[in-house]
Amino acid sequence: MPEAHNPRSLSAGLRRLRTFLLSLSSHWQSCRLATQFTVVAAIVIGITMLVLGSWVASRIESGVVTNTAAAAVLYMDRFIEPHVQALAHGDTLPAASRQALADLITTRGFGQQIAAIKIWRPDGTIAYSNRETLIGMKMPLNDSLKKALGGAVVPEFNHLEDEENVEERGLEVPLLEIYAPIRETNTGRIIGVAEFYQLGTALERELSWAQLQSAMMVTALALLMLAALSSIVGRGSRTIVQQQEALNARIADLSQSLALNKELRQRVADANRRTAESNEQFLRRVSAELHDGPVQLIGLVLLRLDGINPQTRETDPARAKDTLEVIRGALQDALAEIRGLSNGFALPELGNLTLEDALELAITNHERRSGTFVSFSLPEALPPVAISIKACAYRFVQEGLNNAFRHAGGVGQSVAVNWDGKRLTIDVGDKGPGLSDASPCPLKGGIGLSGMRDRIESLGGVMTIEAADGQGTRLQASFSLSDS
Repeated sequence: MPEAHNPRSLSAGLRRLRTFLLSLSSHWQSCRLATQFTVVAAIVIGITMLVLGSWVASRIESGVVTNTAAAAVLYMDRFIEPHVQALAHGDTLPAASRQALADLITTRGFGQQIAAIKIWRPDGTIAYSNRETLIGMKMPLNDSLKKALGGAVVPEFNHLEDEENVEERGLEVPLLEIYAPIRETNTGRIIGVAEFYQLGTALERELSWAQLQSAMMVTALALLMLAALSSIVGRGSRTIVQQQEALNARIADLSQSLALNKELRQRVADANRRTAESNEQFLRRVSAELHDGPVQLIGLVLLRLDGINPQTRETDPARAKDTLEVIRGALQDALAEIRGLSNGFALPELGNLTLEDALELAITNHERRSGTFVSFSLPEALPPVAISIKACAYRFVQEGLNNAFRHAGGVGQSVAVNWDGKRLTIDVGDKGPGLSDASPCPLKGGIGLSGMRDRIESLGGVMTIEAADGQGTRLQASFSLSDS
């Protein structure tokens, strides 16, 4: 079986064609809009201009041939028609008429332009021809001959396909074939048709040049239109590409912002969870402080009060007095512890204080309570801050100094504040023993610094701790105030 009719070969060919079409479609989809438009516009304009050019060329050819034929017919009416009037009364031309026509064809001017001539009778018989072998032959009437017998002048350029054109085709030169009706002089009745073949070499050159000019003009107009449209679409395509790139950049920024917001929400959720845990630990510590301190003292007071009665006052007044003194001392101690707890938990009024005053108040209270010295440094000016950040800074310094006093004995205590126009940074440090590898991290144990970290992060700040064995400890809180 031939391969062309093999089902396998046909199936493989269809698969290759499908693969090629899919690849072409994919490549087309990947092209820019301007490229797609240029290709489609080039095809459409090319086809349109090709059709238009062909039509213009045909109209040029028709006009030139018609004008040339009209001039030739005028020449024929003047010189040929008088010699063929015998056809109005007979079927043949007299010898004198045939000789006159032969002499006319051999004249210098007319003979150089006319390659052949035929005089047709209305029945399709050749009454005269410069090729004597054709005289008397009867041919089928072609369409052009019929039109000429109807009174029309029919020009044809290089149309030598009829049976009677055998010898003309053998000349192998371009010929303008003209059919012109011959009329009787007195009546205007058509008595025959003159068919003559004019050499068309010059006409062919003229037509070729006219068609070339037409093609060049049409091509130039097509290129101009394509360039103008491509320029407009190209500019629009570049604008679309730029907008798409800007949109992609905004989408990327938005995606990054969403990811950052998700991270911040998670951090806030973690901070809230840790705050809840810190509050729970704080309440347990308060409960423990009250139970181990004032509650114990008040319980002692109650026990000692049970030992005082009227009989004791009468029998042992000195003992009763001593008991009252003990009770008074226990109540004073309980009151002092309650006041200490209250001072540690209560925040002083900061609304009317500047940030510098709030930090100085925290340092002054610490120095008074601990009996230690704190080194304090400030920039020339600090920005106004919200009460939430002011309270957080106060608590941060208070907690940091308490830890410095508790873990470093108050050695080298310092507070340094920095402001660079965007970020506020507060450092609390000491020159104590620092943290060893075996020491618990203050951020992981207890509720002081851990709760403080959550409080700072809830305000958008960052808290860090730097500590090394024998090199002291440094706490830092940083707040971004650029958007405040």
